[in-house]
Amino acid sequence: MTSTTETAVFTDSPYLSGSSLQAVMREHDFELGTLAIVTSSATLQANTVQHAFQKAVSLATVQGHHDPAFLGLMASTLKAGAGLTVYEPANSPSTEATAQLKKALLLAGFVDSTDRGLVQTAQGQHVCVTASKPQYAVGAKASITLKPKQQQKQMSWTLAADNDDDELLDEDELLTEEDRQRPAVLDDCEVGAGKKACKNCTCGRADAEAAVQKVDLSQDMIDNPQSACGSCGLGDAFRCSTCPYRGLPSFEMGKKIELGSDFLTADA
Repeated sequence: MTSTTETAVFTDSPYLSGSSLQAVMREHDFELGTLAIVTSSATLQANTVQHAFQKAVSLATVQGHHDPAFLGLMASTLKAGAGLTVYEPANSPSTEATAQLKKALLLAGFVDSTDRGLVQTAQGQHVCVTASKPQYAVGAKASITLKPKQQQKQMSWTLAADNDDDELLDEDELLTEEDRQRPAVLDDCEVGAGKKACKNCTCGRADAEAAVQKVDLSQDMIDNPQSACGSCGLGDAFRCSTCPYRGLPSFEMGKKIELGSDFLTADA
């Protein structure tokens, strides 16, 4: 190949017929003096073709010849921005074959792939797709200058002292009569139906219970026990501090309280 070789024709066949070559030259405006022909392109390996072409055409006799790996090798033989035209037999529907070609070109790094439709060649109907090698080289880099972000001024509420248009409200005017009433003192003793004064009672319940006169237990109360609160018969856990039945076992209302023979015996 001479230094003036700018175009190339690749074919997976071991030879390229004269009629096929003339058809390619006529279609793509190639000149024989600047044309390189590469046969058996299926055996193409990296660095096999030590040249960078400006334009190339690849002919295939079998569908699927132009896979991403092969197209990647072809890209290494082209200059940046060079054009590539590929032909493959239309054995399957042309839309499917074209989609496969365009996908393979994209995966190989080519851009701007374009469907040229069905083309009649010496070997029959072929689908034709054109694409370009990107203008940038592999590993190319460029510096990017980023503008520093401008800090946004924090907005805050301000109140000018000389602004007579703003009317200030008196917070006392917002209170109702109910808000002004003193809250009632909460009862801090035990809760429940039978409240008892707690150990450190401060609400006055302990004093009220102490002022209540304690009722002494009588025989009649044992024979026919009754309860005004309904809790006396449940046991000491439910009896108030002034309950006359404190210390006695639980019982049923109206039934005599049965005391054991050892009830009055002191514990050892």
